[in-house]
Amino acid sequence: MNAAVTEAKQWTLVEAALSLSRPLGTTCFLFALLALAGYFGNVEALYRPLQGGPATHPLTALCVLLLALGVRVPHNGRNSSRFSLGCSLLVAAIAALRLTEISLGNDLTYWLTPFHAALQADLQSGGQNSMGTNSALMMLTCSVALAFFRAGLANLSQITASVAAAIPITSFTGYSYGLEGFYGQMSLLTATVGLGLAIATLSLTADHGGLRALLSPHIGGRVARAQVIFGYLIPTGMGFLLVKSFTSGTGQPQSLFGMFVVAVCWFIILMVSVSSIYIEKADFARRRSEAKLAAAALTDELTGLPNRRKFFDAGRHELERIKRTRGELWVLMIDLDHFKKINDTAGHAVGDQVLVATATVLKQSVRKVDIASRLGGEEFAVLLTETGRAGCDRVAESIRNNIESLPIPGWTDIHGPVTTSIGCARLLPTGSLDETLHAADEALYRAKHCGRNQVAVNDGDAIINLQKDAY
Repeated sequence: MNAAVTEAKQWTLVEAALSLSRPLGTTCFLFALLALAGYFGNVEALYRPLQGGPATHPLTALCVLLLALGVRVPHNGRNSSRFSLGCSLLVAAIAALRLTEISLGNDLTYWLTPFHAALQADLQSGGQNSMGTNSALMMLTCSVALAFFRAGLANLSQITASVAAAIPITSFTGYSYGLEGFYGQMSLLTATVGLGLAIATLSLTADHGGLRALLSPHIGGRVARAQVIFGYLIPTGMGFLLVKSFTSGTGQPQSLFGMFVVAVCWFIILMVSVSSIYIEKADFARRRSEAKLAAAALTDELTGLPNRRKFFDAGRHELERIKRTRGELWVLMIDLDHFKKINDTAGHAVGDQVLVATATVLKQSVRKVDIASRLGGEEFAVLLTETGRAGCDRVAESIRNNIESLPIPGWTDIHGPVTTSIGCARLLPTGSLDETLHAADEALYRAKHCGRNQVAVNDGDAIINLQKDAY
């Protein structure tokens, strides 16, 4: 399974949310239809779920029907988008007209209201039946959110739908606490279908913005979901107990309110502290993974030695250092003799054994402050820090002898020892790493030309072969 498929399967909550809009739209449509059927059949329980409480106004039910249809139609296709946009704009006009009516105190929606006779009969019997300000605002924000979505403005749609959801949630809080001012003329049915419509509209944008982050399968999304759930449920439960204490007459209101504020503050502190622990754990794992990736980018996978990039980084760093300290720095270029013959004759597996064994020799032959690296293929390099000419010769000869002594099953027992040629050059404070590598490469060429399995040193004036020349 490739990485793209794995990543797609991880975002299951986003996929579930995207598939939620049409079923929710259908459910809201059916509830609104039941409310209208209640007016048609004179069944009060269908539009007034709580006896003596507010009722779902026929105009509200009509708006729900239109919005539910707008949410439910397919998301693609020009005609369906136009139909959905038309439904949302029609509801927005009705809601705006109702808000204007409330503000001016006239009756602008009289001719738009279905089942007017049943509505008048209900009002005359003393029932609460009106499309209140909160219901009109909820319809307006839901319709605007749907219009934004159809216009391709997903983030604006998500923000507006969130505002729409806050209105019925406030009403539910009022019903839970027994606070009439929180729900006003909004019936429990209206609050239910309004929240359903808001969630359905929100779910249309589940793959965008804040909702996508909230539904993320990663640590940020998981922590955010826990904070949202507990951040709502805990204060709500505490508020419920506080309201019950007020209404029962027990305790001083000031003391209870002070306790509520302190408790909520400490709950927020605790929630943030706990979430920070989980976030830090995840971030530590991320930092560790990044460190491993950074190390892998600077390490040769086969031999475990620093790679060419690391060698040049270290070389530039050491060059800056010897410019300040006037110390000595030597570069060794190491090339395995007839390595292609080893690969061609014994196979690449044996060739890899030779490379790994050579890397082990290099690690054992230099100090921790030195840098032994694989530049590529059968070519290696060593940076010897704070080392004079004698020390460079000694290390180079040690490396050559140790490689020649390597036992490589499948090669040395049949074809003889593995040998190497080494070229050495001093990195001067006034020079550059590239110039020094070129000088070491010239010495390496001299060692190859003189018969291989040798060390040659380029001291700037001449190239000296340690096996043939005195210095």
